[in-house]
Amino acid sequence: MFSIFKKRNNKPNKKSNKKVNFDKKILRKNNISILVLDERWNSLFKNVEKTEKIIKLERELIELLKEESRLNSEYKDINVKKSKCLKRIVELTPQVFEENEEKARMEMEECEKNIKEINNRFKEIEKEIETIPDKIKDKNLELLESIVFTVYFKIRANQRRIKELEKLIEETKRNLEEYIDEKGRITEDDADIYTYFHDLIGKEELEKLDREYFGD
Repeated sequence: MFSIFKKRNNKPNKKSNKKVNFDKKILRKNNISILVLDERWNSLFKNVEKTEKIIKLERELIELLKEESRLNSEYKDINVKKSKCLKRIVELTPQVFEENEEKARMEMEECEKNIKEINNRFKEIEKEIETIPDKIKDKNLELLESIVFTVYFKIRANQRRIKELEKLIEETKRNLEEYIDEKGRITEDDADIYTYFHDLIGKEELEKLDREYFGD
């Protein structure tokens, strides 16, 4: 688990609020899931407030994912258009070269022009698509670093509180045992006294005392 952290010197560790630097080479190999697409992501923030930086990185990561999706959709769409243009050129070939129809020739030229534009756009999209996965991965790791710092700072605070609660629980247990012992002693003493007076003065006189001191 801790191999993802970069090695530091051998000086004693001191708790601090300094940001931990991840070894991104190792994280890349670990194939970290896209955080904003992980259903467990939002559960991290039940008791931890998102910082402005986390919100900003989330937005940027989502935009990159949208851009990747948009480019893939565009690639498919223009590929369909290219196929239609190629099919139309095949259909127009007899009219252009055998019948020498001007209208067909103009339409063919328009199709060829569209194919050229589509091919150029293909190159642009392929270039963009090639770089986006790395951008997404880097942004995802940047988001991971930010959330780890925030969440682990919260965990550290929680651990301190847990230790405080453990002490309070132990103290309460001791107090409870003392209260139970005290209650037992008092109950036993009262029972002994009550039995003694019952034998000493009798039931009727004891009931008078009960009514006088404890009510009906």
